[in-house]
Amino acid sequence: MRQNISTEVGEMVRLVKKTRDIPCAIGFGISTPEQAAEMARLADGVIVGSAIVKMVERYGTECVPHVAEYVRSFREAMGSGMSVRDN
Repeated sequence: MRQNISTEVGEMVRLVKKTRDIPCAIGFGISTPEQAAEMARLADGVIVGSAIVKMVERYGTECVPHVAEYVRSFREAMGSGMSVRDN
């Protein structure tokens, strides 16, 4: 998880799309709804994994409501332009 995402991910997505027109998702370090919203403007998808794993580690079998609220906050920050997969 990162505080700031400094890599020029927009340029990386453009390079991939120039080579092959495929959906591009960004991950690795996204941990806040604000970061997810920023990355959603640059790519077709946003992957949040490490932050959720840490929540599961912290709350154990009681993690579901915490993770659900966390994911909800991402959906709100990203607006309706991107869907959140729940599988």
